[in-house]
Amino acid sequence: MKSAFITGILGQDGTYLARWLLRRGYRVHGLVRGELRQERARIEARFSAADRRMIRFHRGSLDDSASLNRAFTAAAPDEVYHFAGVSDSRRSFVVPEETFESITLGSVRLLEAGRRSKRPVRFFLASSCEVFGTPVESPQTEQTPREPLTPYGIAKDAVDRLARLYREQYGQFIVSGVLYNHESPLRPGNYLSARVAQAVAAIKKGTQRELRLGTLDAQRDWSDARDFVRGFHLALQARKPADYIFASGRSRTVAELVKCAFETVGLDYRRYVRVEPDRIGAVPVSAGLSGSAARARRLLKWKPEWSFEETIADMVHAELEERSFQERSDPAFRRPSVGRRVR
Repeated sequence: MKSAFITGILGQDGTYLARWLLRRGYRVHGLVRGELRQERARIEARFSAADRRMIRFHRGSLDDSASLNRAFTAAAPDEVYHFAGVSDSRRSFVVPEETFESITLGSVRLLEAGRRSKRPVRFFLASSCEVFGTPVESPQTEQTPREPLTPYGIAKDAVDRLARLYREQYGQFIVSGVLYNHESPLRPGNYLSARVAQAVAAIKKGTQRELRLGTLDAQRDWSDARDFVRGFHLALQARKPADYIFASGRSRTVAELVKCAFETVGLDYRRYVRVEPDRIGAVPVSAGLSGSAARARRLLKWKPEWSFEETIADMVHAELEERSFQERSDPAFRRPSVGRRVR
């Protein structure tokens, strides 16, 4: 039986991956930053009693080598999936030092724990399309030049370079996954997709009148988180380590996302959306972000199962139905039929 160690297990990707691995017979260990008794409510919300009996949660922090090493040693993992750290590029401008501490130094501490392990450990490190900044080509590939524009993107790029160094100099099996936007009903409300889904549901219910956004022109490559976690697992089953882009290969505008969300409930978004450019903030809005997942498709046989329309519709329905976190966090949840509208 394989053992997996997941940092950020209570986040979107960590939760889906944990439940995916449990169904494949893994022993799952998760790193939790806070006291376990304080995190109990979040744990119970995401995992059933049966799941909780098969997961061992370890208190530890990427900022503290001692606690991280204790958790790593107790888990004795065959595979490590690293998602923890600052995940909001906007916040990285406010706390650049914290961003570098949690992303860059935290990742080094984790890799060092693996290097000291007496057994071979395979690592998956979650990177970001923000390493490309304003991309010089579209779609981007693993070879596209990088010019990150945010502290978050710079930190992620540094980790990717360190991963290659550890892979080449120490012979560790390390995969860097360059992740484009990937959504699900587990997205917290500070993400655009979740904010749109919540607003559409509230407008449909009559408890909200409008949705205010900074722009409808920004472009992103959106996919489904449940597809991505399958790719992360496949990447660590490969014969050799490599870097992979996980993306849909298509760039869409915020207007397309909003239109799709409102159409789910049979409404015309133009009647309810107010654009306020002053809300954009300090984060540069890049055009042309679109990733080519050709390498992952070819070498890992990875194939997305969720369409963009299905993902956005599912997020809206989750809000309308007021699904529990356990229902939202099921990676095998049945996809809704596109065109299924709420009347």
